[in-house]
Amino acid sequence: GRGALEVRDLVEILDEASQVRAQSRRLEQKSRELEAATAELRAANERLQELDRLKDEFMSTVSHELRTPLTSIRAVSEILLDAPEIGADERQRFLAIIVKETERLTRLINQTLDMARIESGSAEWHATELDVRDVVRDAVEATSQLFREKQVRISVTAGADVPPVRSDRDRLMQVVLNLLANAVKFSPAGDGRVEVRIGARPEAVQVDVRDNGPGIPREHQEAIFERFKQLGDTPQGSGLGLAISRRIVERFGGRLWVESAVGEGSTFSFTLPLDPRQATGGEARRAAG
Repeated sequence: GRGALEVRDLVEILDEASQVRAQSRRLEQKSRELEAATAELRAANERLQELDRLKDEFMSTVSHELRTPLTSIRAVSEILLDAPEIGADERQRFLAIIVKETERLTRLINQTLDMARIESGSAEWHATELDVRDVVRDAVEATSQLFREKQVRISVTAGADVPPVRSDRDRLMQVVLNLLANAVKFSPAGDGRVEVRIGARPEAVQVDVRDNGPGIPREHQEAIFERFKQLGDTPQGSGLGLAISRRIVERFGGRLWVESAVGEGSTFSFTLPLDPRQATGGEARRAAG
């Protein structure tokens, strides 16, 4: 009868209301998902814009750095071409400038390509078990002429119980060579002293390279590890060496830092973990950071 009809109508109304509520919940869920996706897209777009800005900044700086040695090479070459009467001694001096600037240009190009490969993830790594003391000894021998020319003394102290680490020998050599070259560059000529210490730490090997140069102000101590940042007021290098060195050390789970005070010299230190399972820890920390 009529009562049964009303009950049936009420059930249908309630069922429709339940479906409407379910549909509303689905729409709310879709709306939240859409908002989240929109936020992710916005963040990705902002990241792409930042990467584009960094790329433009990087290319602008590279162009500027390349232009400096090229300008010197061109200027000196034009002098040699336009003035054939220049004496032998003067000609030799100009040719030495060309050679020096050409080496500087080659070094900059190689380091720029190296940095690009490391940051893009296409760099090749060949990790082996090695003795850090052997790497440091070879690096000191390779830079001995730099120390002799500037009359800077160097000493190496190594613990007898330094355990082996797992790293890329060529890349680690690159790090030590860069730290030694920086140390001799900023040590006073004739009275410079560079001390290298190698020692075991808990679960790591640590290398310290200390100089008696002018020191680095605290506010600049992190900036020098950025690309194209120079250690001094006068450009004397590509400004990529420390940036590449830090990435190499972090690639094998280590850390590279500086301790310095103005007028008291600088100590650049890096650690490499003993446990090979930490070999990608530095990369993970950088990505998280």
